Amino acid sequence: MEVDLTRFDANKLSSGVEAAIRGATDAPAALRLPSSARLAQGAKATLDGTYEETSAYFQSILEIAWLVASADGFADQERRALALLLENVTGRAVSHDVLELHFQDLALGCEMLGRRERLRRAAEDFADGASRTEALGFAAIVALADGKLAGPEYDALVELGGFLGFSPDEVSSVVDGAVDRLRAELES
Repeated sequence: MEVDLTRFDANKLSSGVEAAIRGATDAPAALRLPSSARLAQGAKATLDGTYEETSAYFQSILEIAWLVASADGFADQERRALALLLENVTGRAVSHDVLELHFQDLALGCEMLGRRERLRRAAEDFADGASRTEALGFAAIVALADGKLAGPEYDALVELGGFLGFSPDEVSSVVDGAVDRLRAELES
């Protein structure tokens, strides 16, 4: 599967992804996303050093999104754009500078253990069906943030889906839902 939305400039894409996440409660059944409130709670709990379900969820969903989005390489500009997007979606509960440092740590961990193992480990943190569905949807929408979804990112989504208990057809349905949701935001 290949998706190309690069006819929209980077600012429009970022705004579209942010709007899609903020409108998570209105998302179609094929695409479930975490609410910005849930992401903000997780960011706050993580920064407070409170290790609980919300902080674990936030850290794992960030890792999964980064692992998928970086499967085709992750330029500095792309990393900064993702950090800024997450800062905005969480209501500035966490700064993009902190997120950029976190992404650098994730890159080192990925080099040590490999992407597949990191995906598998992060996927284990999503115990219930709703959180697994949100994790896959969030990874798909973040992978689209640069306007392209191609082989390596799609393959990472299918691999992640397998770890989360989804068939390749179910992953395809979630990706289609993410593309449709983002297109609707971009064309509005």
